[in-house]
Amino acid sequence: MQQYLCRILLCCFFLHSASVLANDPKSKIHIYTEDFPPYQEFMGPGKIGGVATKLVKSIFEHSNINYKIHVLPWFRTNHIVNHTPNTFIYSLARTKEREKLYHWIAPLCEINVSFYKLKARKDITVNSIEDIKKYIVAVASGQPTEQHLVEQGFTQDDNLVILASHQQGALMLNKERVDLLFGADLFIKNIEKSMGRIGEWESVYVSTELSKRMYLAANINSDEALISKLRKSHNALSNKLKTSARCKEALHSY
Repeated sequence: MQQYLCRILLCCFFLHSASVLANDPKSKIHIYTEDFPPYQEFMGPGKIGGVATKLVKSIFEHSNINYKIHVLPWFRTNHIVNHTPNTFIYSLARTKEREKLYHWIAPLCEINVSFYKLKARKDITVNSIEDIKKYIVAVASGQPTEQHLVEQGFTQDDNLVILASHQQGALMLNKERVDLLFGADLFIKNIEKSMGRIGEWESVYVSTELSKRMYLAANINSDEALISKLRKSHNALSNKLKTSARCKEALHSY
């Protein structure tokens, strides 16, 4: 009898929590992202800009939900959201592997993913994924790019180098310790820019399987009332947001 009462009390507690989170404007929701201009851009303590950030803010503000955005390295962002109910993440590529791991709230901007080489490396010729297997490829850990290469038959014993970040891969590419760097085009271009290597790398092969639209998403164990409220806000704002047009404009002017 006592166990039965405890279960009832627990259910009441979680139902009450869901109601509070969805309707209490004072209850703060935590959103996690990374520095990824021009979609989301760290601009100083407590300040983050970018077209995706503006879209996310519009949805939360329409829902009258109090929130805080945290800018962290992608690995930490993923870890926190994967293990914490009622937390949100953006901009997250919607892949088949991730489909059942998150609640997908709203589409944001698109992302293209490619293999890059040094322009000076005339010895590298790529026309297919099978050609790429002849070379050493660097990839960032914890990204869909890593899982994709493993599924395609790449191995660390043969042709795959898994690193903590794209930046590490870029350094190895410059030193010709790897032949190719695999990642999102914007990531690569941002690193190329920060390292003063503009125009020294080139895309040799585009991954159509990983070039996807990114989303605002939530931990899969988040409260349904909260998820529903945000989805309704996105639906109400969809025409006004003009997501695709704003993303293209931001990319063009970046």
